[in-house]
Amino acid sequence: MSKLLRLSKYCQSWANDFTKINIYLKSFLENSYLQIHHIGSTSIPSMMAKPIIDIDIEYTHNFKIIKYLLEDNNYLFEGDKGISNRYSFKYLKNDLPQHHLYVIKSGSESLINHLSLKRILLNNPLYRNQYSNLKKQLINNNNVDRELYTNSKTDLIIKLLLEEKTMKTIIFAGGCFWGVEAYFKQLNGVIETEAGYINGVGETTYEKVCNLSGHAEAVIIKYDNEVISLKKLLDHFFNIIDPTSVNKQGNDVGIQYRTGIYNYTFDQLPFIRSYFSIRQKEYRRPIAIELATNLPFYKAEEAHQDYLDKNQSGYCHIDLSSHKDIK
Repeated sequence: MSKLLRLSKYCQSWANDFTKINIYLKSFLENSYLQIHHIGSTSIPSMMAKPIIDIDIEYTHNFKIIKYLLEDNNYLFEGDKGISNRYSFKYLKNDLPQHHLYVIKSGSESLINHLSLKRILLNNPLYRNQYSNLKKQLINNNNVDRELYTNSKTDLIIKLLLEEKTMKTIIFAGGCFWGVEAYFKQLNGVIETEAGYINGVGETTYEKVCNLSGHAEAVIIKYDNEVISLKKLLDHFFNIIDPTSVNKQGNDVGIQYRTGIYNYTFDQLPFIRSYFSIRQKEYRRPIAIELATNLPFYKAEEAHQDYLDKNQSGYCHIDLSSHKDIK
């Protein structure tokens, strides 16, 4: 008899469980793989999830070596289960947290979809709630049929992945988010902006952020890559910040006003670092922009959305007209 499906609130120990499994895998896989990814709902703070860690081992051409090493270290090969370039393995001992392990080819549709869905959910608290509620409803209706549970999530997943393909996202922190949002929303090619908080512990509020919760005030930018490129967005970002300043932009001082770029994709990171290297030549002090990805973004209160539209004489540390200087 199969085990009943179960759903749990997000637990911080899931991140620790992944770390433990990751350390074990790295101890014998050595240089045979490209990256080890924590995927699925247990990798996303504030999501409800089945308490089983999902892991993708990304590889390029060493599958036979990886398979041998896994089988030699207590994993049973279970085949591709009908999905090309993705191979399932089952851990046979009880000394590690329960997990699903997949060896998946770099650039394959399955891996792209896994990482894209994670990024979408990290960037959008509304989608996190929607996805969690759907899973809760499905298990309440039927907590036995695993195939039905999996298939019933497909429509929502397809919808989210389609949005990711048609619209790119990046998150910038550049001091007070009122001005940052007002600046970027006026650019041609920027489709949508939203003020919020990132890179602190858990959900938060404006009051807590101002009292040193550790989050940065940030703006998520959804854009059409065929109209405005990542390079052009970075040009505009550098136009409105002092990239060498630590925890200070304009008259605003505090950890929440640090600069940062967040939730970029892995293929965007080398370009961002190259851009920094080129721009560093313009400054005597080192660039101090924080870089981090795979972080949950929390939408700010409604009063802070489109703040300068609602408060035309409100405070802004940015010259909003300076976007015309960027060609």
